[in-house]
Amino acid sequence: MKQMHLAAHFPGVNSTTVWADPRSRSQIDFSSFEHLARTAERGKFDFFFLAEGLRLREHNGRIHDLDVVGRPESLTVLNALAAVTERLGLAATVNATFNEPYELARRLATLDHLSEGRAAWNVVTSSDAFTGENFRRGGYLDRADLPRALGSARPGGTPYTRAAEFVSTARELWDSWTPDGTSRPFAHSGQHFEISG
Repeated sequence: MKQMHLAAHFPGVNSTTVWADPRSRSQIDFSSFEHLARTAERGKFDFFFLAEGLRLREHNGRIHDLDVVGRPESLTVLNALAAVTERLGLAATVNATFNEPYELARRLATLDHLSEGRAAWNVVTSSDAFTGENFRRGGYLDRADLPRALGSARPGGTPYTRAAEFVSTARELWDSWTPDGTSRPFAHSGQHFEISG
């Protein structure tokens, strides 16, 4: 028997695969996020999903009014929603191209702790030079280092190496804690990341 998972998606991204409450108009008022999350939880949805935008989108010089980048950072909003929901999963899209494993692993672990295990991560990447200009490395990564589907391989090598190493490193960081909350020494040395602590 197959199990269906239902997601409530905050408005701002065109999607036909998730439910979004058309009354949630504000992209910045917490009451809009809270209303949709509580409604989804009452409706027995599995999780609440927030997309991520790292740059404003425009066409012919006009900014898209309801773009996801215009609202507060997703993990911050989801941490607040953890306090007003009880069972609803809390999923954030977070970009593996323009974040760092240690910092993101810490933020996701915080959400998971505060929500008592309800955190989820939708891993995405970007090859967009306009987005890259908002970050210190500028531009964008080599296309071979960007995943469209994590874990896929091609003859002669594995594509999307940075995102795959990012996810692997975040998992190593989470695994460096024992179930009773004691940390163990951590060290990762890879092609894209060198972390120890």
